[in-house]
Amino acid sequence: MDTVILVTYKIPGMPMPIKIASTIEPNKEQIYHKLTELVKENNIEGEIHFRKLLVEKENSMYIFGLGEKKCMVLVEKLAKIKEFDS
Repeated sequence: MDTVILVTYKIPGMPMPIKIASTIEPNKEQIYHKLTELVKENNIEGEIHFRKLLVEKENSMYIFGLGEKKCMVLVEKLAKIKEFDS
């Protein structure tokens, strides 16, 4: 069965998490690059640095430091249930 990757960015200073769906799982460098981009776009200050990776089953959580605060990026593998006709 096909899977869809849902990447959720939870960044302090942003009112809501950012969710991105993809068919390809991003690596740590791609996640870091997108996190940096989102922080700059939203004028959030603080140096970003990788803290830890937690893996449970097929899901991963990347924890980054953003100054004194922490950002979480959740990568979930979801089974594709239905494909819409175009």
